[in-house]
Amino acid sequence: MLNKKSIPEPVSSQLNLPDNVSGVRITREYIEALIVALVLAFFLKAFVAEAYLIPTGSMASTLMGRHKDVYCEMCNYQFQINASEESDDQSPISYVDFAGNPIPPPRVVGGTCPICRHTMYIGSDNIEHKNFDSFNGDRIFVNKSQFDFKSPQRWHVTVFRYPAKPQINYIKRLIGLENETVRIEHGDIFVKRSGETDFEIQRKPLPQLLAMLRIVDDNDYVSSVLHDIGWQDKWNNISPGNWKRTADFKSFYISNDNTNSDNSNVQSNLSNEINNKNNSEHWLEFSNIVPTSDDWFALKQNRLPQDSYPSMNPQLVTDSIAYNSGIVRYPDSNGNIRLEPEISFPIMTRDGETRREHFCRQSTNGMGLNWVSDLAVSVNLNVQKTEGVFMINIVKGGIIFQCEFNLETGDATVSIPDYENLFEPVTAKTKINSKGNYKIMFCNIDEEMRLIVNDKEINFNMKNRYDKICTSNTPLNRNRQPTKKDLKPIRIGAKDTSIKIENIKVWRDMYYIACDDMNRSHCDLLDSPLNYVRNAYTVEEIELAINRFFANPEYWKTLGQTRAVEFQMEKNQFLMLGDNSAKSKDSRLWTEDHIPHYVERKMLIGEAIFVYWPHGLRLFGTRLAIVPNFKKIRRIY
Repeated sequence: MLNKKSIPEPVSSQLNLPDNVSGVRITREYIEALIVALVLAFFLKAFVAEAYLIPTGSMASTLMGRHKDVYCEMCNYQFQINASEESDDQSPISYVDFAGNPIPPPRVVGGTCPICRHTMYIGSDNIEHKNFDSFNGDRIFVNKSQFDFKSPQRWHVTVFRYPAKPQINYIKRLIGLENETVRIEHGDIFVKRSGETDFEIQRKPLPQLLAMLRIVDDNDYVSSVLHDIGWQDKWNNISPGNWKRTADFKSFYISNDNTNSDNSNVQSNLSNEINNKNNSEHWLEFSNIVPTSDDWFALKQNRLPQDSYPSMNPQLVTDSIAYNSGIVRYPDSNGNIRLEPEISFPIMTRDGETRREHFCRQSTNGMGLNWVSDLAVSVNLNVQKTEGVFMINIVKGGIIFQCEFNLETGDATVSIPDYENLFEPVTAKTKINSKGNYKIMFCNIDEEMRLIVNDKEINFNMKNRYDKICTSNTPLNRNRQPTKKDLKPIRIGAKDTSIKIENIKVWRDMYYIACDDMNRSHCDLLDSPLNYVRNAYTVEEIELAINRFFANPEYWKTLGQTRAVEFQMEKNQFLMLGDNSAKSKDSRLWTEDHIPHYVERKMLIGEAIFVYWPHGLRLFGTRLAIVPNFKKIRRIY
C-alpha cells in the first residue's frame, strides 16, 4: 500500500515589469502564471510522474517502509527493522484497548543482525541510552506514462490500484504477464505461455538480480567477541591449505613463493605453512554458522555456551530477513509497557564489570523456514602474479557448480565438475590477466551460472544455463534434497598463484514462497519446521527446533516434500508479488479478500523508477532527519 504525496508545484519565474504597469495588469499576470503552474503540476501528476511514500515493508528490502536503522553492537553491520506499528506526529496511528480507550502505539524494541545473529535491545531504556527512533519509508517517483508506450514487463516494480479497494494504491513486483500460467516452486518462478505444454524458469535481468539478492554473510563485519572467545570461524582452510588471514580477519591471501608483503599483519595460527608450488589446490570453505539467542547469552558473558549443539555446526541457508525480526512491546491503557516473554533482564558480565543488561531472544518472525539453494558470492580479488588459477565453488543440492579463472590468459570457465557428461564446460574471456584489483561475483541462480566482473556480466552465449538437464531422470533434477555439502555451500580456491581476497560476501536469491493460504504463508514444506517439535510452545523451544532442523539435512528425507502453486492469467491480467515474500499480502493471498489473484491492465498506474528521498540523516544529533541521505538515493530495479 502506498501513501500518495504530490510532487512539488513548479515555481513561476519572477516577473520584471516596468514601473508604469498598472496594478490590475500585475494581478492578472500573477493569476495567469499561477494558473499555468497549477495546470502544469496537474498535467505532470496525472500523466507523467507522481511521488509516493512507502508505508509498509511488503517490498523490503528493495524498498523500505517505516523502519529503524540499526548498527549491530557486536559486529557493527547496519541493518533495518520493520517499524510499521510505530507512528510519529506526521502520520499518527490510532490504537485502543478492549474498552475502546485510546492507548499509545506499540514500540519496536529489538531486532536480529543478519550477519552475526545477535539480537539487540533498542528500547528507550537501553543501557547505552541511544536513540532508536523510526523513520518514514522511502519516497519514490513513479513513471505514470510508462504503460502508454511500453507493455508491462516482468520483474519491474509496479504501482497499481488494489482490486478490492481501488482507492488504495499498492506497489509490488510484476511477475506474471497476460496469457500465461505462473508456477511458484522452490522459490523460483516458472511460466507456461498460452498454447505451450512445459513450464520454463524465468531469469532476472542483471539489474533486477542484483537488487533482489539478500545478504547471508559479510566478512567485513566480523565480531571480535566471537573470535576472542573461541567461537568457530565461518571461513576456514581445508587441509592442505596455506591461506593466511590478516589480523583484522577481513582478508585472506596466498603466495606461491611462501612470501607476502603483509606478513606483519598475519594470524599465523590460522594457516599451515605449506609451499604452494606443489601443484595442489588450496581451499577456503564457508560454513553457515548461526548462533542462537542462548549462545549469545553466554557469549556476551565472555564464555562459550555449555551446549553448543547445533549452533557450532553449520546450517542450511534459509530465507531469513532481518527486516522481519522486530520485537514489539504493547503498552496498556496507562501507557505502561508490557514485556514480551522473550525479553528478560539478567545480570551480565562484560569487560570485568557486572551490570544489569537487557537480553533479547530473537523473534520467530525473522527466522527463515525455507531452504534457499540459489546462492552467490562476491569478492575483491587482488592478483599479485599472473599465473595459476583462482576458483569459486557453489554447492546446490550436494552438486558443485564451479567458476575457474586462468590468471595468465584471463579465461573463465564455468562447469559442473562431477557431471561434465551432462553439462559441457563453457569458457569466456575476461580481463583478469594482469596484476591489479577486480570485483568478481559468481552466481548460481535460476538454473544458470552467471559471472560479473567489475560490474559487467560476462557473456557465455547462454551456454551457462543448465535448466534443460534439470529433469527427473538426472542427478540435477529440481526435486533433489540438500546434503551435508549444502551446510558448507561456498568454497574459494587457488592453485600456483599469489592473490589476496577481501570484501567477501555471500548472498542468496529472492525466495518466493509457494502459498495461496494465509495459514501456510511462511513455509513451502508440507510439514513445517515448526511442526518438527510439535510440543515446542515457548520462543526458546521454537528457535531451537528450527535451528536443529536446518542443521540436519537428513530430515529432508522424510519431511522435505515441498508444494508448488499455479496462477493462470488471461488477456490484460497480471500477477504481482512482494519482495518480502514472507510478509507480503500480494496476488498469492488476495482470494482471502474474495477477489481474483490478478490485476487488470486498467488498474496499472505506473512503474517505480527512483528513490528520491530514502530518509534524511539526523541534523547534529537531533531528531530532525533533514540532511539528504545521498548514499541511499537510487534507481529502482
